[in-house]
Amino acid sequence: MWKENLYQPVEILLREHDTFPIGEHQHSFFEMAYILEGTGSFVVNSVNGGEEHHNYCAADLCLIPPNRVHLFRTCSHSRYLFIRFTENYVTDYINRYAEGALDIQAGYCIRFQQSDAEMLHSLIELIVREVSEKKMMSGYLLNYYVNSVIVLAVRNLSTLAPEHDNADSSKAQYMLKYIRQHIHQPELLKLNIVAEKFHLSPTYAGRFFKRNFGEDFKQYIQKSRLKTVEDMLVGTQMSIKEISNRMGYTDPCYLNKLFQQYHNMTPLQYRKKYCDTHLPISEEK
Repeated sequence: MWKENLYQPVEILLREHDTFPIGEHQHSFFEMAYILEGTGSFVVNSVNGGEEHHNYCAADLCLIPPNRVHLFRTCSHSRYLFIRFTENYVTDYINRYAEGALDIQAGYCIRFQQSDAEMLHSLIELIVREVSEKKMMSGYLLNYYVNSVIVLAVRNLSTLAPEHDNADSSKAQYMLKYIRQHIHQPELLKLNIVAEKFHLSPTYAGRFFKRNFGEDFKQYIQKSRLKTVEDMLVGTQMSIKEISNRMGYTDPCYLNKLFQQYHNMTPLQYRKKYCDTHLPISEEK
């Protein structure tokens, strides 16, 4: 079973499909899917082993907590807004009550009160506009909009899920939080250092990470660091040399080579392709 990870606290995706391209899968993070257009069905495996089937249409909001196997099937051309965020994001920026409320065991298609449904629709329109236009300071506005969507979802959930008491799950999420806090410090992200931090042997720490996130530890670190580089290329005017120094790479040439391996383009080419058009582009390599 394919398990997808998230390499940043929040990610927003706009997608449209005639046939949904991914079959059954699961995430290590929360995902909200707002239906902008179209019809189809949403199927999710409940924690008790059963399945929930929901027919979706425009303005529906589906919530998928971490580790729930699920899939979408399209009946007509569908447009989706996916809001994805980690458990730690909810705890850090809202509160633990919200995290517990979102970890639902059933009822994955949220039904909103009329006034809240209207507010949700307005927030979604704002999010779609900011994602599509990518104006100056869009990132800050998107954080506020996303947090508001999460709070509205929490308010409209009918039951409060019990807090997790699974020690392994808690340790795994704290490990992710540690990685994000030290993403600029590669010397603190070596497997033996992380293992010592969480009182594990390096061998077991690698297996522990793979079991919880379905991905090799070293590969996850590399992808996460490159994702941060992408954000800095698009969202700042820092030169490639400055980004390399800030991220702790040995030199800009090494970052250039590594980046090309993942993106088939240099960091400067990536910046020219994706940079916010309202920001001047630095030509320094």
